Amino acid sequence: MDGQGRTTMWLSSLYFAKGLPRVVVFVIALLLFHQMGFHVAEALCGVSLFYLPWVLKVWWKPFVDTTLTYRHWILTTQFLLSLTFAILAFSLSVRWLMWCLLVCLSWLCAMHNVAADGFARLRPLASHHSVVQELFRKFSMVVGQGMLLVLVGNIQVFYRHDMLYSWRVLFYLLSGFYLFLMIWHVWMLPRRRTAHRDEQNSVPTVLYHAYWGGLAFFLCYAFAQGMVAKVSVLFLMDSYSNGGLGLSPQEFGFVMGIVGITALTVGGLLGSKTINHFGFNRCLWPMTLVMLIPCAIYLALSYWQPRELYVVASSVLVEQLTYGFGFALYLSFLKHTAHREKGKSLMALSLLLGCLASGPLLQLMGYNAFFVMALIVSLLTILSSMTLRTAAK
Repeated sequence: MDGQGRTTMWLSSLYFAKGLPRVVVFVIALLLFHQMGFHVAEALCGVSLFYLPWVLKVWWKPFVDTTLTYRHWILTTQFLLSLTFAILAFSLSVRWLMWCLLVCLSWLCAMHNVAADGFARLRPLASHHSVVQELFRKFSMVVGQGMLLVLVGNIQVFYRHDMLYSWRVLFYLLSGFYLFLMIWHVWMLPRRRTAHRDEQNSVPTVLYHAYWGGLAFFLCYAFAQGMVAKVSVLFLMDSYSNGGLGLSPQEFGFVMGIVGITALTVGGLLGSKTINHFGFNRCLWPMTLVMLIPCAIYLALSYWQPRELYVVASSVLVEQLTYGFGFALYLSFLKHTAHREKGKSLMALSLLLGCLASGPLLQLMGYNAFFVMALIVSLLTILSSMTLRTAAK
């Protein structure tokens, strides 16, 4: 095997390993809480705290960068992920222990992400390897939100809705998989150090350096969508009598894991190409307005409550396509800002606050009123873009 082929092999497995735990803590954990009988406020507030490692990343990332090598961090976190999944499978009947283990998973996931990105950054990668990285990161989301949830649903049907058993099987499988990945990467990851590759950014404009405008943009642009993102998971799975759409785990896996992730990927690619072609300033308002569509779609679904799977899947397709398209503006701003790591922490803080607020509000208001309020709150997206434009003048 030549050097490029070997690089492609370890890079693809590394970025698949990078994406899967994030799906577990932000999507699968929410479904687990729902099926284990947590109240919506408990479930959403619990998941919101899983964002803390990313919020605090700007402070702890230097520790990862300066202690062990990235290779050692990758192998260590993969072993600990395997161990934590195994303990989690054994401890699902104890609520507080299950939540603590999921918190541990969120920290291990964040550390693994930092180590994986740092390790790849120090390697002499070819131009096509950036495609490999993104492709396998997205593939991990399809597997996590799609195939794994289909597996859980099928086990529940086979064992007459024994939910605890199905989740235990899932986490034992994940434990074995990460143990295999650790062994694989012991053999595949190169040991030789290479020189650091400086990232080449486009020349930033005053728009990207405007401090207060940028701060408001990071905190508010996707705040309403952050509220809706986690509530939509519960909404799709909840029963019709509770105001939801009553999807089974298999149907949810198909709708969000396959249709949704595919649409999100396509929307992101279209958004990036649009910004590259027309420029950030010309795309600011059209893409800002597109970000209001996801909230409007879930508002319509909450009043309509369609029973046809193809209608739900089509709605999610449009919602994820428009969200990916509009969110590309956010990522473009982040890519060219002078304070990228601080921007990432602010983005995580925005998602944390949105998820944290959504729990009590949903329990108090119900799905219909919540999505109405989310659509009103999405006006913050417009205001944040106005602040950004004002700061740029």
